[in-house]
Amino acid sequence: MNGFHGGQRERGRAAVLCGAAVCAALILGIIPSSAHAQARDSIPGAEPPDSPKARGGASADTAGVGMSSPNPKIRIVVEKRGEIVIELLPEKAPKACARILELVKSGFYAGLPFHRVESYLVQTGARETALPPVEGEMFSQRMSHDRGMVGMARLPNNYDSATTQFYIMKEHRPLLNSEYTLFGRVVEGMDVVDKIKKGDKIKSIAIVGAG
Repeated sequence: MNGFHGGQRERGRAAVLCGAAVCAALILGIIPSSAHAQARDSIPGAEPPDSPKARGGASADTAGVGMSSPNPKIRIVVEKRGEIVIELLPEKAPKACARILELVKSGFYAGLPFHRVESYLVQTGARETALPPVEGEMFSQRMSHDRGMVGMARLPNNYDSATTQFYIMKEHRPLLNSEYTLFGRVVEGMDVVDKIKKGDKIKSIAIVGAG
């Protein structure tokens, strides 16, 4: 009897982990609705041993951030909405921050819309790009997807596929912890983030701090 119930618990645990991985991908909208069933079937019955879920959850670790911090910052002007200032966290995600700074300096984001707007996040960036992907840095992070945190969107089932798309959290979503690379946080303009509608465009974007 003990072996039977132990098997039930292991199967239940595997099912919960599988469901969590699918939900995390669907929350950020990186799996198109037409591919939901296919994506669900492609996920194994349990998380691989090197997955972030197998390594445990994440906790907030952004002490020292703010407008007085020496970290680089970017200012985004959203048409008809206002300004957002994001502080980057290169000590937590050096590769993601380097990519974002490179794109900001080149003017890449100017004119791009926020193509995804939900109650819990807004997302922008190019849906298609020839840029090489950035290696995911979520495994070593111990940060939480709290309101105001900024992270890199990626393809489902590929932790190393982020290119240009990023999102800003409007709500606390711990299910996403360690599933996506967080690289910054909003230090000014969360009221502007709350006002963004789907299709609102980035009027300008620039580095305003170190970097």
